Amino acid sequence: MNRTGRRLTPAYRRLPHGLGVIGREEVARKQRTRLYSAMIEAIPERGYDATTLAHVIALAGVPRHDFYGLFPNKEQCFLATYDIVVARARMRVLDAWTAERGWANRLHASCKTLLDDVAASPNGPHLVLVDALGIGPKARERMLLASLTFERLVNGAFELAPDGIGFPRLTARGIVGGMRHVIFTRLLEQRERELYTLTDEALDWIESYRTPAAARLGVPAPLNPIRQPPVPAAFLTRDEERARVQFPSEEQCFLAVLDEFAREALDAVRPRFESASTWTEGVYQAMAAFVEYLVAHEALLRIVFIDSFEVGPAITGRITRSAESFTKLLIENGPEPRRGPQVAHEAITGAVWSIISGYVPNGRLSRLPCLVDYLAFIVLAPYVGPKAAVEAIQGSRKP
Repeated sequence: MNRTGRRLTPAYRRLPHGLGVIGREEVARKQRTRLYSAMIEAIPERGYDATTLAHVIALAGVPRHDFYGLFPNKEQCFLATYDIVVARARMRVLDAWTAERGWANRLHASCKTLLDDVAASPNGPHLVLVDALGIGPKARERMLLASLTFERLVNGAFELAPDGIGFPRLTARGIVGGMRHVIFTRLLEQRERELYTLTDEALDWIESYRTPAAARLGVPAPLNPIRQPPVPAAFLTRDEERARVQFPSEEQCFLAVLDEFAREALDAVRPRFESASTWTEGVYQAMAAFVEYLVAHEALLRIVFIDSFEVGPAITGRITRSAESFTKLLIENGPEPRRGPQVAHEAITGAVWSIISGYVPNGRLSRLPCLVDYLAFIVLAPYVGPKAAVEAIQGSRKP
C-alpha cells in the first residue's frame, strides 16, 4: 500500500526462492533490472520527490531488505537507473550506425534511432533530461558525463565524413546541447511524438555547421586572462525595499532572481544589437555584449547553471524560457533559416547555453570572451550559411 492507502500493483511476479531454484547473483541482477524499470515508470509520472521508496519497491516486487542489499537509498537507485538509460541510448545509436553501409546512411540511421526511441518510450529519456534537474550536484555530474559521451559520438561520426569537412571548435558540444533541448522541450510539453518526423530537420541543422572556412574563427586566448572584478547586478542594488522582500520558499526566490537576471541581461544586449548596421553584425555585437555581461556576473551564472540543480523542477521551465528570450531577440528580425527551419530556433538556444555552461565551473569564465566568434557562428550559420556566417563574423570584429 502507498501512503494514501491505495494498493500498488507490482509490475512483476515474485522471483522464485529456495535452494537451487535460482542463483544469488542472478536474483540480484533481476532485482536491479526490476528496480530500474520501476524507477523509469514511476518518476516521470509522479516526479522524483513524490515517488517514495515504498512505491518503487512495490512496483518492482522487490522486498525492502533486498533493496537495501543493492542500493543504500533512493537517490543511488535513481542515479544507477540514469546510467542505464544513457548507456542503452548510446548502444542503440552505435548499433544503428554499424547496421548500415555508407556514411550518410549510418548518420541518418543513428539520428533516427535516437529520436524514434525517445518518441516510442519517453519515460527513460524523461527521467534523464527532465526529472534529473533539481535533484542536486550528483545528477548534474551525471548530465555532464552523458553530454561528453554523446559529444564523442558526434565528433567520431563526423571525423569519418568522406569529404573530410569537420566542425569548428566546440560545435559538437553545441550540437549535443541543441538536440538535447529539442528533445527536452517536447518531453516537457508531452509532444514527444513529433520526434518521429524530425530526423531530416535535425541533420539539416547539424550540417549547417560544416565548412572549411570555420578555421578562420576564433581569437587567441590570452596566456594570463585578466579577471574582471565582479559587478553587482543592478536589480539587487537599485531598490532596497525590494531587496528585503520575503519569499515564501527558496524556489520562489530563485525564480524571482532568474527573471530579473534575464531581464537585465537583455537590457544590456539590446542597444548593441539595435545599433548595428546589418542583422549579422547585430548578432555578433549582441553576443559580445551578452558574454561581457555574463563574465561580470559570475555569481548569478552559478545560480543558473549550478545552484538551480538543488532547487526543484519548477525552475527548469523558467530557465528554458529565459534562454529562449535571448535567442528570440537575435533572430526575430533575421531571415528565415536556410537549414533545419523547424528546429533551428530551439536547437540554437540549447547549443549556445550548453557551450556557455561548460565555462561556469572551475573558474574558466574569464576565457568566455574568446568564444564570441563560435557562439555567433552557432546562431548565424543555419540562417545565412556557414561560409557567409564566417565572413560576417570577420567583418564584425572590432580591431
